[in-house]
Amino acid sequence: MFLVIDTNVLFAFFRKGSKVEKLMRDLRRRGLVLLSPQFMFSELEKIKPEISKYSGITVSELDKMFKLLKLVVKEVFEFEYEQFMDEAKKISPDAKDTTLFAVFLKFDKCHIWSREPRLKRQKAVKVLDDKGVEELLNKLG
Repeated sequence: MFLVIDTNVLFAFFRKGSKVEKLMRDLRRRGLVLLSPQFMFSELEKIKPEISKYSGITVSELDKMFKLLKLVVKEVFEFEYEQFMDEAKKISPDAKDTTLFAVFLKFDKCHIWSREPRLKRQKAVKVLDDKGVEELLNKLG
């Protein structure tokens, strides 16, 4: 089973005391493959100082966490999902989220994990918030 991860969840991964890191590890242990478009990692790399300030961790700790994140979440490159972009544009509630929906379509209509309420308002895709991910983990046992 696959789970597409939104940037806001990736960003929360770095926050001290955030449950996101634990949830990601638990999901991986239960066999889920966590996915995110590769450019999201690049975008996070560009804002390391802001992430460091937001999360309360040093840049050195942040570098270690980036390495861990890349072990836990598989980067999906554009060539892997580009053929789904037209269809994704039709179901994405916002143009900036189209790639998430293209990855969703590429991987057999799995789920998307996001903290963005507007993504939950559309009907084509099951979007889970943190609580929904915890419920998924409970179902998986």
